[in-house]
Amino acid sequence: MSTLNVKIPDEMEDDLETFLEDHPHYLNKSELARDALRHLLDSPRLSQRTLADDRLSREQIDAGDVVALDDV
Repeated sequence: MSTLNVKIPDEMEDDLETFLEDHPHYLNKSELARDALRHLLDSPRLSQRTLADDRLSREQIDAGDVVALDDV
């Protein structure tokens, strides 16, 4: 098994400790990190169409080619 060292802000350390207290099925921070990474890596990817639509939307926003919701 490989080792991965990660630096986190002190506030996140406190949040992790609280999370582990509330979720005792995680025995330690390493197990929690492995599970979080597993979910991240196994999550479905966005389709090429969705990515293209997102790029187009961002280009339109950057160009100011938008209409306020109240004006629609």
